[in-house]
Amino acid sequence: MLNYKHQKQRGIPIMAIDGSLYHTEAVNEKGLSGVSFIRGNESLALGVSSSLVKGAGTNPEQLIGLAVSTCFNATIEIIERMHNLPHKSVVHTGVDQLKDDTGYQFIVRIQILMAGVEHDQARALVDEAKNYCPVAKLIKQNANVTFEVVDQFEF
Repeated sequence: MLNYKHQKQRGIPIMAIDGSLYHTEAVNEKGLSGVSFIRGNESLALGVSSSLVKGAGTNPEQLIGLAVSTCFNATIEIIERMHNLPHKSVVHTGVDQLKDDTGYQFIVRIQILMAGVEHDQARALVDEAKNYCPVAKLIKQNANVTFEVVDQFEF
């Protein structure tokens, strides 16, 4: 059972898990007709949209892509430093939405380019990062997610 620590941030109650190194709460109150925002930092608000309809705003596919690319590349940089290597990685994440039997599904393709790094060494660094990065840990077991070391980006 998870234990929560109740505290306030800017007068707003938050419920972080005990031992949490960082806690955030993303909120969406009105679906596609409003905004999504970070509780306590409402200046970080995004108009929301859907990839299935025309309209201004950010959609979940874009947010997933940004989360994966940012966290995974930052983690690879940490792994490279642990091995006394210069930071060489660039991460592109493609997110596609497909219709399936019961609704929709995402296909997430993560491509990692490490210029000047031997393919086997790059693959080993990526495999290590997959076990270190919290976003990768969250998604790596999903059959719709692939991690690929590439010599040139396909998307």
